[in-house]
Amino acid sequence: MKDPIEYLGFDDEEEVKRKVGRPKLADKAQKRRSLIVAGFSFVAVAVLLVFGYGTLFGFKTINLRGTAMINPQTSGQNIIISEIKPIFKNITLKAGTSRKLYVRISPVDASNKELNYASSDEKVLSVDETGKVTALKEGNSVVTVSTKDGSDKSTKFYVSVVKNADGECSFSRLTKTNTGIDYQVECSNATIKNIYYKIDNGKYSKLLTKKPYDSVKLSDSQKSKMITFKVAYYANNSNVAKYSTRTIKPQTSTTTKVNGGCSLNILNVTVDSAKYKINCTNSSVTNIAYKIGNGSYVGLDKSNLADTVIFEDSDVTRIIYFKVDYKVDGTNQINSITKTSVVQKSLNKTTTTTPTTTTKR
Repeated sequence: MKDPIEYLGFDDEEEVKRKVGRPKLADKAQKRRSLIVAGFSFVAVAVLLVFGYGTLFGFKTINLRGTAMINPQTSGQNIIISEIKPIFKNITLKAGTSRKLYVRISPVDASNKELNYASSDEKVLSVDETGKVTALKEGNSVVTVSTKDGSDKSTKFYVSVVKNADGECSFSRLTKTNTGIDYQVECSNATIKNIYYKIDNGKYSKLLTKKPYDSVKLSDSQKSKMITFKVAYYANNSNVAKYSTRTIKPQTSTTTKVNGGCSLNILNVTVDSAKYKINCTNSSVTNIAYKIGNGSYVGLDKSNLADTVIFEDSDVTRIIYFKVDYKVDGTNQINSITKTSVVQKSLNKTTTTTPTTTTKR
């Protein structure tokens, strides 16, 4: 074995000391850098072990959001539709109006929920790929809805289209005379049901005649007070009575408060429909509308004081808003009522808030 001095290539021990010297110890900064590098190296190795060799810890795939594990055997499963049913299968539309058809799909987690829509008479009723139908002319049509996922399921809607002939009756003349009041009613596409009048805030009295013009005898005392006439009428193709009013105010000012108003109730709220009911006393509704969540208000027929609206089912909790505008008889003020109800997915629980009433001048 070589002598250590010879092995290192030096001639003598003094040269070794001079050339090699004592090994230099690391200072504090070097130690700190070494510890930091070692720490990062440990973390990197741990991450590689978890994500590269997760099976060592019993995981198939790790969910970075931290709760459930994804099972690759079920995530790609194709779930076909077992049944489709219409929410309302019998529908009546006025010519020139549109609405969407809604169906319930089972199961709710079906993989492909796309549907085909077909109208039996496209001259009466057209339908697009989203299920929106448009009434074209009077008649009947059957809309067949079928699945696209190969399950071969179908259902039908039966749609009747009626003539859209909106009508109205109103007082074109209301004049005081020496003996009472002369009135004249003009109607467009409507027929008179009854004519009424009242003095101040009293009850309405029905006239025996339905003539569009006539005279009503009143005493001098009655003529000095506020007089309101009301005509109830049926617009064409409607069995719901509407009405309009006109008032003659007394020549002298009065502080008599006009009593009247409307109330709004939301009933039978489900995941895809809600019923509303409006009650009015000495008042007439000028507008009814609703909206879902942050959407836009959809106007409803102001003559329908009780009806059911249909909206699409959703996977989240939403709020339905109803708004009603009305006028108290004998006034020009527009009062508004808004009311909301919470629609909870699948729970059919609702929480109704207290309505708020505002006045617009």
